Amino acid sequence: MKDLEKKLIEYLESEHKFAQMVLLNDEKLALEVSIIIDDTTLGPGLGGTRWRAFATRTEALVDNSRLARDMTHKLALALGEDTESAKVGVSFGGGKAVIRGESTQDKSKRKEQLRAYAALINSLGGRYVTSVDVGTTVEDMIIMREVTKWVAGLPQEMGGSGDPSPATAMGVVWGLRACLEAVYDTQSFKDKTIVIQGIAGKVGANLARMLAVEGAILIGSDVGEAAAQRIAKEVGAKLVPPDEIYEQKCDIFSANALGGILNDTTIPKLNCRIVGGAANNQLWEPLRHSATLQDKGILHAPEFWINGGGVINVAHEFHPDGYSQERAFTDIKRIYNRGKEMIEASRKEKISLYVAAMRLAEERVRKARKAKKTG
Repeated sequence: MKDLEKKLIEYLESEHKFAQMVLLNDEKLALEVSIIIDDTTLGPGLGGTRWRAFATRTEALVDNSRLARDMTHKLALALGEDTESAKVGVSFGGGKAVIRGESTQDKSKRKEQLRAYAALINSLGGRYVTSVDVGTTVEDMIIMREVTKWVAGLPQEMGGSGDPSPATAMGVVWGLRACLEAVYDTQSFKDKTIVIQGIAGKVGANLARMLAVEGAILIGSDVGEAAAQRIAKEVGAKLVPPDEIYEQKCDIFSANALGGILNDTTIPKLNCRIVGGAANNQLWEPLRHSATLQDKGILHAPEFWINGGGVINVAHEFHPDGYSQERAFTDIKRIYNRGKEMIEASRKEKISLYVAAMRLAEERVRKARKAKKTG
């Protein structure tokens, strides 16, 4: 490993103090993997596997580190003490995995890579559980299950919960209801104009369908033009080029593509009252840019709160009585209740909703850590 990469890992460990990092670089299989287990206070690290062609290893590790930390906060909120899963001891800490490189469509090669990656997960002995994320599929999880039991998001016929995307979209809808109520004094999406960035993605397409049924007016964009046109025709959305999406006049701007899209360049362009979507790491500099949005009069729904539906659904695969969609969806709807609580706290304390959400998540981890020490 080069000196620069060693220094990066030392920096990440000192800044984030994550529990464990594991790296795999198999030149023969053209497979480069990083797994970061951020925190195991609440349980084993749980997080999807992102397969993406990052330009550099440094970029991949930084993204992996940020995503793993977000998963700790997300799971602390998603599986809170009021949930069905928490009542039976189903709880997880944060983790994330990144496979750096082009996602191959050669089935034989892909299977070899996935099996090697699954063996790496298996070597962790249950400290990390993975599922579907950008660039990976339910079919990939089925292949990995042949090597390790520490995978989730399996088909329902295998006792799993299936593709988490619809559950993630459902959670976003319930989170946006809390935001609508705070800003417009209504939970109704009828005649509200909603921009969906990444409308052709797994979550974006499901979200568009759900909001169309609710009577929302949709504007979408996606780098996948053909797929975007198909979903736009299905839901009656207006399509605009990706570089014109930020300045669209709307009630809600929903980011459902990749991270870092809310920054010094894009925030001044926003013409909305609410920002809330499923993309991870939306804020380039979370604390500063959440404050910027607040100063601009925009209510920003932190993604580690609003996009928790998918991990809630996946976590229910580990319920002692097996997966139940009814139980999982009951917990997903609680995203709304948690949002109401955090919005009230943010207004009372005059802090951003991002800070309020962070406080609530970290308080749960602190309480659990204290209980372990004194137990």
